[in-house]
Amino acid sequence: MKISQLKYKQIEQEIRELAKTLPAGAKLPSERDMAKTFDCNFLTVRKALKQLVDDGVITRKIGSGTFVSPQSDQISVPVEGGLRLGIMIWEESDVYGYNVLKAIAHAARTKNIHLRSCWINDFAANTRQQADRLKREGCVAIILPWFPHEKTEEVRHFVSNSPLPVTLPMLIPGLEKNCFEQQGSFGSSMITCTEMLCRYYECLGRKQIAFLGPNSSTDVILQNRLSAYSCHISQQNLPFLCGLVDPGAEAMDQLAERWKIHQGNLSIISYDDEHALRFMTAMHKVGLSAPTDFEIIGFNDIESSRYSDPPLSTICQSFGYIGEWLIIHAVAFAQNRVEQSPGSPRHRLLVRYSCGGRGNIDDALRAKLPNIDLVIDNGEPFTNSVPDAATPASDSASKDV
Repeated sequence: MKISQLKYKQIEQEIRELAKTLPAGAKLPSERDMAKTFDCNFLTVRKALKQLVDDGVITRKIGSGTFVSPQSDQISVPVEGGLRLGIMIWEESDVYGYNVLKAIAHAARTKNIHLRSCWINDFAANTRQQADRLKREGCVAIILPWFPHEKTEEVRHFVSNSPLPVTLPMLIPGLEKNCFEQQGSFGSSMITCTEMLCRYYECLGRKQIAFLGPNSSTDVILQNRLSAYSCHISQQNLPFLCGLVDPGAEAMDQLAERWKIHQGNLSIISYDDEHALRFMTAMHKVGLSAPTDFEIIGFNDIESSRYSDPPLSTICQSFGYIGEWLIIHAVAFAQNRVEQSPGSPRHRLLVRYSCGGRGNIDDALRAKLPNIDLVIDNGEPFTNSVPDAATPASDSASKDV
């Protein structure tokens, strides 16, 4: 009994500390995921959460999840020790952006750095006012965890007029020093990863390898991955099959209709998990499913990829690495230095069921894919990932997080 009590108190304290670093309204992982993370029964997690609910730290909404409660009383509390950084969170951030946000919060907590967050939906005058407010509240730099690729030019203008140095999550021409990764290394891991996925399918004997992604001409990461895919397919003299779709079900349904003629001979590399899951849904509508009729691999290992039907094979992004280097870069920038990551860590391919390769993972296959780690995954959360995506609050006031 004593051990059980220590366990639930430990979990309670860890979640309590995590909540302090997250914005009000941030969504916590599910009980099931936290039980796996803490290696305990979900009832132990539930007991820890109950105390946090009673204390007003978190709020539980039936059917929606567990969220960080508003803690407006913390805004006026002076910060003792450590630097303060501002985090500008795009109100409509995707799952990737929210995972980066949580990684930043975790890295800041371990480095005794205090965060102040605000929500934005553009990079116009209101955002400049938010930046001025962050400066008045003692922030020495600003981090943008994520922003839509089509806002690149607006971001460029904002950075040039910001009252504080700004750290960016991606490379923008002319603002190379603002990116958390060095110019020569940014995007290179994506290129290598895409090449390895092509080789993975080839090692399984696949001859029809397609690329699926968003229809965006401003997405630098997409362009890098498309280039890697195109070069590899051309070098191997394989048929080129690329589907770039607009948001919404209609565009994905139309792609499924076009690609269903490749039934039984279609292996897909998806830009991210969201596009992969949308495509799987569209294929279900025409009576086809993975991995029998097609095979697919996503990217980012979002929560829903583990619970899809079938569970989605995916590349596990190291959000911990991204969050830590965003913090390191921002702190250096505030001190008039530039400290950028020289290169990304190796990616992991979590082999679940959608790619049809679970029975073929052995040392011989791993030897053929030296730049990526193959892991047979049974649904356990990957320990280097950050807990699942936060959900932003609707207000735009600054908050201590």
